[in-house]
Amino acid sequence: MNELDTSIQQIISRVKHLEIRARKLVEDSLSSEYHSVFKGRGIEFNEVRNYLPEDDVRDIDWNVTARMNEPYIKTYIEERQLTVIFAVDVSASSYFGSGKSKREVMAEVAALLGFASFFNHDKAGLFLFSDDVEKAISPRRDYSHLLRIIRDVWYYEPLKRSTNLESSFRNMLNMLKKKAIIFILSDFLDTNYEKPLLGLSRKHEVIPIVVHDSMEQHLRRPSLKGWRNNIWKTLPILADLEDMELKTTETISLSGKTASEIYRFQNYYRKLFKKLGLDYAEINNQIDYFKTIELLLRKRMKKR
Repeated sequence: MNELDTSIQQIISRVKHLEIRARKLVEDSLSSEYHSVFKGRGIEFNEVRNYLPEDDVRDIDWNVTARMNEPYIKTYIEERQLTVIFAVDVSASSYFGSGKSKREVMAEVAALLGFASFFNHDKAGLFLFSDDVEKAISPRRDYSHLLRIIRDVWYYEPLKRSTNLESSFRNMLNMLKKKAIIFILSDFLDTNYEKPLLGLSRKHEVIPIVVHDSMEQHLRRPSLKGWRNNIWKTLPILADLEDMELKTTETISLSGKTASEIYRFQNYYRKLFKKLGLDYAEINNQIDYFKTIELLLRKRMKKR
C-alpha cells in the first residue's frame, strides 16, 4: 500500500481510542510527574543577573562581567520539552502474527506513547529500520506530524526483508545529534549489536520494547476432542516453516512441543539490557500490552 493511499482520516478513526487512553494515562496516572519518568532533560540559558555570595563561580559570565565592571552570572532553567524518538523494526519478521501481527502491536504502542508525548508538549520523531535505517522523520511537535509518524509505523512498506540491529543502531547514533528518549520497538531477533546499543544508551535514554507473538514461543500439534485426539497423538505430524526474512523453508516435527530459536535471542537481549542498565518491556499479542507499558512508565517514575 502506497503511503498516499492511507488518508489521515483513516488513521484518526483507527487510533482515536488510543489518543483517549494516552490522555487519561498522562492526566490521571502520571500527571505533572510525567517528565520525571525520563532522565533525558537538559537545561537551557535563561538570563544573566548580579552575582551573589552563594552562587557558583563557575556560572560567572566573564564577558558581561568585564563590560559591567561587576560580576554577573548566567542562570538556567530546566528544559521541559523532550525529544522522543520511535525506532521501529519493519523487517519481514514484524509481519508475523497469530491474529494480530507484531507490526500492528508496535503501531498501537507507538501511537499510545506518541499521544502521551504530544500532550506533554514534547517533540516526536521516527526511525524505521530493517537491515539499516530506511526512513527517518525529524522531531517536531505537531498533531498532523504525529499522525504521519503513526501512519508510517502502520503502513510503510520496507525495502529490505532482513534484520541488522548492529547497522541500524550504529546509523541512528550517527544521525541523532541532540539528546533524545528512544523507544526501540522490535522483536530483537538478532545478536551482536552490543557496541552500538551501548553507544546509544550513553548518549541518549534508550527504552527497548520487545514485541513477540505467542505462537513463536513453541508450536503445538492441534488438540481434538474424543477418540480422534488419541489417534492424532500417534501420527507423525510435520510442518513446513518459512523464514519470512531469508525466504527459506524448514520442515520440523510437531511431536510434543518444539522449542523455537527465539529463546537464544531472548537470553541475548535480556543479559545485554541488564548489563547496560536499561529498563525494558516484553509484550505479545496475548496480554494487555498497554497495561505493561503503563506499568513500565510508573516503575521508572518511582525510581527517579
